[in-house]
Amino acid sequence: MSQFNIDEIEKRTLSGLKDFQRATVERVDYLFRHNQNRVLVADEVGMGKTLIARGAIVKTARLRIEEKDDLFKVIYICSNQNIANQNIRKLDVTGKNAIGSVSDTRLSMQHLKITEQENDPQIKEGYIQLIPLTPETSFRMTSGGGSVQERALMYAILRRMPDFKGHAASLEKFMIMDAVKAWDGWAKWSFENRVAECEKMTRGVYPQNVIDKILNYPEYGEIKDMLLNHLHERRYHKQPTYSNYYVMNKLRVMFARISVSMLEPDLVIMDEFQRFKFLLSSDDSELGILAHSFLSGHDTRVLLLSATPYKLYSTLEEIDENQLDEHYAEFFQVMNFLFDDEVKDTKFKEVWKNYSHALSELKAGDSAIIRMKELAENAMYQGVSRTERISVMDSGDYTDDSSVKHHLQIDENDINSYIQMSRLLSKTDSNHSLPVDYAKSCPYLMSFMKKYKIKEQIEKYYTKHPDEFGNEIEQSLLWLNRNKINKYDELPKTNARLEALKEKAFTGGAEKYLWIPPSLPYYEMQGAYKNSKGFSKILVFSAWEMVPRMIGALVSYEAERLTVGKLVHQIKNQYKKNTGYFAEGSRRYPVARLRFNVSNGEVRGMSLFALLYPSKTLSDMYLPIESLNNHESLEVIEKSVRLKLKEKLAIIEEKYGDSGNNKEDVRWYYLAPMLMDGVIYAKHWIEDIVWEMNTDEEDTTSEVRSSSKDKRNKGFTAHIDKLRSYLDAPEEIHLGRKPDDLLETLVNMVLGSPAICIYRSNGRSTARATSLAKVFVNNFNLPESTAIIDLAYGRCMDDNSHWQNVLKYCKDGCFQAMIDEYIHMLKETAGFQSDGNQYQIVHDMMMDSLKIHTATYIADTYPDFKKRINGADTKSDGCRIRSSYAVGFTKDAGDNSKVVMRKENIRNAFNSPMRPFVLATTSIGQEGLDFHNYCRVIMHWNLPSNPIDLEQREGRINRFKCLAIRQNVADKYGKADDITFKRDIWTEMFEAAKAEKQNDQSELVPFWCFGKNQSVKIERLVPMYPMSKDEVNYERLIKILSLYRLTLGQARQEELLEYLFKEFKDTSGLKKLFIDLSPFSKGKEG
Repeated sequence: MSQFNIDEIEKRTLSGLKDFQRATVERVDYLFRHNQNRVLVADEVGMGKTLIARGAIVKTARLRIEEKDDLFKVIYICSNQNIANQNIRKLDVTGKNAIGSVSDTRLSMQHLKITEQENDPQIKEGYIQLIPLTPETSFRMTSGGGSVQERALMYAILRRMPDFKGHAASLEKFMIMDAVKAWDGWAKWSFENRVAECEKMTRGVYPQNVIDKILNYPEYGEIKDMLLNHLHERRYHKQPTYSNYYVMNKLRVMFARISVSMLEPDLVIMDEFQRFKFLLSSDDSELGILAHSFLSGHDTRVLLLSATPYKLYSTLEEIDENQLDEHYAEFFQVMNFLFDDEVKDTKFKEVWKNYSHALSELKAGDSAIIRMKELAENAMYQGVSRTERISVMDSGDYTDDSSVKHHLQIDENDINSYIQMSRLLSKTDSNHSLPVDYAKSCPYLMSFMKKYKIKEQIEKYYTKHPDEFGNEIEQSLLWLNRNKINKYDELPKTNARLEALKEKAFTGGAEKYLWIPPSLPYYEMQGAYKNSKGFSKILVFSAWEMVPRMIGALVSYEAERLTVGKLVHQIKNQYKKNTGYFAEGSRRYPVARLRFNVSNGEVRGMSLFALLYPSKTLSDMYLPIESLNNHESLEVIEKSVRLKLKEKLAIIEEKYGDSGNNKEDVRWYYLAPMLMDGVIYAKHWIEDIVWEMNTDEEDTTSEVRSSSKDKRNKGFTAHIDKLRSYLDAPEEIHLGRKPDDLLETLVNMVLGSPAICIYRSNGRSTARATSLAKVFVNNFNLPESTAIIDLAYGRCMDDNSHWQNVLKYCKDGCFQAMIDEYIHMLKETAGFQSDGNQYQIVHDMMMDSLKIHTATYIADTYPDFKKRINGADTKSDGCRIRSSYAVGFTKDAGDNSKVVMRKENIRNAFNSPMRPFVLATTSIGQEGLDFHNYCRVIMHWNLPSNPIDLEQREGRINRFKCLAIRQNVADKYGKADDITFKRDIWTEMFEAAKAEKQNDQSELVPFWCFGKNQSVKIERLVPMYPMSKDEVNYERLIKILSLYRLTLGQARQEELLEYLFKEFKDTSGLKKLFIDLSPFSKGKEG
């Protein structure tokens, strides 16, 4: 244990926590040390429960060292792989855990993983071993054949057993199932190699230990006979006694149980544990047995994390529907699990019963209740702690819902589309009528309904009666029109909610933004960004599956129509090629102009180095911190940069200029910065990026390395060679006359060149700056970006000088301030691996999040539908609509790694300053995932019936250092006279804000809430139709939200609230009856 220094790790980990988080960690430690082995941390959504878990790991590691344990095993259970990916890195306190892919988290595979880790010297050194599991895939055994990885590993073990020696071939056939490609491609040998490697490392102990456990497994005899019989039946094509899945399942369960017996955890952390309630019931299903053996080890400590450990609130409607009061039942189920011995449990129930009784008969002026409440609170505090924002402020202080008062504008098309859809439906013999909410929620219903019963019935009916299917005009509002879209025409407004969203999304010309304007611009923003202050991304929640797809498609189309479409309509009569929406990808108008093209052997794109070369000299000519401290305007900044440039240019001209040549020489643009830096620096930079280019190639899969990419790289290499030839013989560079706009262009480079800005802000590495700048250049090459720049500055006479407008755009939108703020946010995410190269980690995260991911949504069209019902089997491509400005985040079938990755990509992109700017989701986005970095506007497309959902949804964006908080901090401290920045603008602004909080407040202020006078708020949009019931419903939701905490652990909460609303005219005094389980405030009470 030489390397493992618990003191240092503890110090480092706890110093990264806020005061209220530290208090909670100390409390968990106290309970673990005072034989309360199960503890629940139920902090509100978005308060950093994962960080508390991190602290608890370190504290419990110290405890296990005192208890003389030689390897501390921590099992982290969370509900899906997205969350596992998001959090497992944060939990790795030693940085020693090889957290490769989180994908072999299935239970049946853990025997291999445990062996690999136990024999990994690095993990032994780190003392703490982390094992992530995802129960849906790990514990639930019902889903048939498992994954190909799982089967490959089972095969590697079984084929080593004498019982199956003669059956290897038929066993393998059975194990492949239908994954031939994956099996032969990698799975089979990958797991064979891993098993063989462990065999070597453990000198044969593994897998023999697993085989021994199989032989001693109670049902092994039956399983062996069943399997051999099954293989026999398959080989001779007999009717099988059992299905493939049934047999496979038996094997998976066996391996899972054996793995569990080898896990023996010291600490089990269950994140968002409300998802695994099924693990708490001790029934005798496979699952119950697994869970039981897992959670009730003699000294296994269990830390449960969940903002909603039980349903927080059950409406009477839900109780009637489910014939169960879920809140009440689940509350006691959880408490029962925490206090797992008879005495503790009985004592808790008694105290709680007395308190409930007193509450149900509460009258104004009753003071005895206070004592009862304290007893109940204290009893619960023995196993539960919870910190909430309400401890420092009321929700009204940070949420602005003023828009609720404004009704939607209804158009006759809204009504007509409902009528058209009802007509279509009424002709069929379906007994369904069209829910009004469908029409209110989604325009072009027939285009976007996928897998909806109503549409399936329509299709079924008209397939039998194709001649009854009306013409397109009768259904014009139900279908998207492909021709209109191809011409970038405006689509008829048929849905008031969508119109409200578009108005918000494109406010102030936001279709021309490529990034969210920085919360603290270092100088006044210009051009497209002139009125962009306070802009935010938008998160939309909808109850219907079709809405996110529809929003992703139609809002993105609108963004393209307002940019590319506008250009296309301007050039009506000239150049017509490829101007249609559906024109082929890379040829689509306007084509990319930032290209390293070579034509007739001549390189054409040398000037692009102005965007990609991180000049040290230019970088030093502008220091944001200094100009902020001096409150300099853009004019003043540019003036001082100009003076510095003139001086440098004079030196270059003297050394490299050719006075005899009066012809304008465009090489000045890119050679001047390099010559200012010196040839050696510039050549080093070339070596770096060439090296980077070659290593980068190996990562990409063969499919990606297509010919066009090779061609691109060839072009780039030709330009690099040309540059080298200049730098190899600098004395032969004879520069002609300087271009007239050279000075202005260099000023724009100093302030806006992506490479220079990134170089300034992320550790001054030239290779990193260039590779990330290339990602931005790719973004600028999209047709939409090209159109935006043309609309902002007019099209250049010569497309080869388009790059100068790109520089202008970067300067106008304060690229530097934008990238600094983004890096600050990523450092928060990556900050825990502080010993690694933080800059590199942040760089990798940016490279990952800013890659361009395109998705298309297929919308059904009238002609396609007509073909289908007429039985034409032409496979049509559908009407594919690109999603860029907005994306949908829906429940995809299966939890395969592709889907997980796609969701991860969307989340990372939405949490970056770049597009997408609108994210629409069903309830899937409600739990566990954060979307707060650049979003403070939330739109409830449909009101939830349960008030808690409102809080849960908003908890996605109302989090640590979220956009609303940053915009407040920047407004108040960014330009304040008494602040002098030293090193890190964002950290120091937050320090200044923290210094102003009152003493009794926790550090929720200023990082989560801004105290009483928060000027920039979370905006809650609830698009209401005039005269709709939503208004009354909304008021009621808000009223309940303000007091539901009173009803914790009570039956029929809604009735209790009704009683209290009647009994107390003014309910504000009741807040002192809220149960407070916050270690921070309890510590303050002494």
